Amino acid sequence: MLSAAGITSGLDVDSIVSQLMALERRPLNLLQQKKDTIDARISAYGDLKSTLSTFQDAMKKLSSPEALKIYNATSGNDAVFTASGNTSAAASTFGIEVVRLAERHKFSSDEMLDTDTIGGKNNDALDIQVGSDPANTLTIDLSTAKTLSDIKDAINADPNNPGVSASILFGNNGNRKLVLTADDYGAANALTLSYSGKVKASDFGFQGNVGNINDLDAELDVDGYTVTRGNNDIDDVITGVTINLHSADPGTVYALDITRDTAAVTDNVQAFADAYNEVKTAVENLRADELATDSLLFSVERGLRNIMNAPASGLPSGLSYLGEIGVSFSRDGVLTVDKTKVESALTNNFNAVSELFSTTGQGFANRLDTLVDGWLASDGLIDGRTDSLDGNKRLLEKREESLEYRMSQIERRLFAQFSQLDTLLGSLQTTSAFLSQSLGQLPGASDNS
Repeated sequence: MLSAAGITSGLDVDSIVSQLMALERRPLNLLQQKKDTIDARISAYGDLKSTLSTFQDAMKKLSSPEALKIYNATSGNDAVFTASGNTSAAASTFGIEVVRLAERHKFSSDEMLDTDTIGGKNNDALDIQVGSDPANTLTIDLSTAKTLSDIKDAINADPNNPGVSASILFGNNGNRKLVLTADDYGAANALTLSYSGKVKASDFGFQGNVGNINDLDAELDVDGYTVTRGNNDIDDVITGVTINLHSADPGTVYALDITRDTAAVTDNVQAFADAYNEVKTAVENLRADELATDSLLFSVERGLRNIMNAPASGLPSGLSYLGEIGVSFSRDGVLTVDKTKVESALTNNFNAVSELFSTTGQGFANRLDTLVDGWLASDGLIDGRTDSLDGNKRLLEKREESLEYRMSQIERRLFAQFSQLDTLLGSLQTTSAFLSQSLGQLPGASDNS
């Protein structure tokens, strides 16, 4: 703000201009209020969109047959193996025997002192190949003699390391061993060691952790069928099931039971109802506040209610309403779930419940998902409102910018005018004082007084 306090007449220019500008700025204040209202409405639409998005997330767990296929995989001994199932699984029981776990290939050298070195001649080298491809070979140059620690550091620091790690195992009396370990499990990642120059295998004395590299693979029997894999997390033996091996127990067969997880599906039904009720509450709150007069809320409310009240028709099971499986509305419109009844329906006729939720064009979750997806689309009901409000706000901001410039010009003019008035009044005060002093000095002036 400009400042020009009265320095001649004592006129309070700042205060006068400030009061006048307060009147001039009323249009700007009204613009800001309109912008605040728009911001509040945009925020309200954002809250509604977020609530609907949460509702849609809950629906997607019920809106397709695949989403409803949740399976439990139960091991007869979790210490030996655990398992999990996905939507491709099927209810069944298998006998699992874990004969051997997959391992990383490992070599340990003879004991040496840290002062002992290997190599030192031209072309001396240690080659470490990972797997069957010669391209995956790491060559450690030993033309300059190296200790075990030097070799360890060279292996681990090589930017082209194909998948082998080195470490030092410390023993007694300063002795130590160099340990080479493949980064990945299984025979496909077995290490092959070779030597160049004057370096020989006996210089290192490496001993492997397996006699046969095939023993690096996990081995298990599934219903008597022998399977080997290069890791302990196996997802390609039983369709839709991942088996995680933890320990070997050869000779003992444990059951693997694959069953439908009706409790998880029931929880998803409850989450669906909870999310629906959140939308209902959000609509009621927004109607009482920022979006009191917006017909969009009526459209949302009516759209959801129409689908929930319209029966699913033509389903093979003959089911038509969610209430038939324990999902119904209370007197105040809250969607409630009788979890015992839902789980019983899932246990007795899973496909019927699945159809009621997920059948394309008829299932309740499927229809609601399609409806809400349209509302949440970039060209949907909500974004149309917010885009319009954003446009209105930009227009207000342009008007605000123009008014701000106009206000600054008015303020400068007022300061100039009242500063001139202050100067004029100061001059008049000086003249008045001079005249009073001069008149007081005239002959007889004191007698007349």
